[in-house]
Amino acid sequence: MLSLGSHESVIGSRVKDAVSISPPAGFAPRIGQYIAQLEDVRGRTMRYAEGLSPWQLAWFPNPKVESIGTLLLHIAAVETSWIQEDIMRQPMGEEWRIAFPIRFGIPQISGKPLEFFIEKLDSSRAMTRQVLAKMTDADLDRSVTSLDDEGAVEAQRYTIEWILYHLVEHEAHHKGQIAMMRRLLPGANV
Repeated sequence: MLSLGSHESVIGSRVKDAVSISPPAGFAPRIGQYIAQLEDVRGRTMRYAEGLSPWQLAWFPNPKVESIGTLLLHIAAVETSWIQEDIMRQPMGEEWRIAFPIRFGIPQISGKPLEFFIEKLDSSRAMTRQVLAKMTDADLDRSVTSLDDEGAVEAQRYTIEWILYHLVEHEAHHKGQIAMMRRLLPGANV
């Protein structure tokens, strides 16, 4: 399980007085670099979510903006989608619809403690690590088609390396949104 402070193993290691990101053991070298990047951005994401109440996690300023809790769930769902669906070819369950409330026109998640979101993020990351631990660096060049596009005449293809890059970029993007949402929380001095 990932906890709020468990990322120090890959973040903040010092090399000649410079902060660096070191790949964890058990992965091919290039894949390990992506794992380290994913863990680094996750640690930074969780720093912005740390200490938030269920109400703060559920707050959003207007119906076109996702709450911090929804964004955390969305990060986990997108990682699950790319790894489980597109690389492993196993469909996601309907339980992930709540990570896309605006797209599906459903209410945003509310009333859940931070631990609920951490469990979803940890579960998704554990699956990612398990899948990637079985790959070699040569697998990064392998291309896959989105499971949603399967059978489409002009389906988009992605390399596994692009998927991993996109997962880092995707979470970094939403980390910025979470940071801003935390600053906008009404009446909170967080």
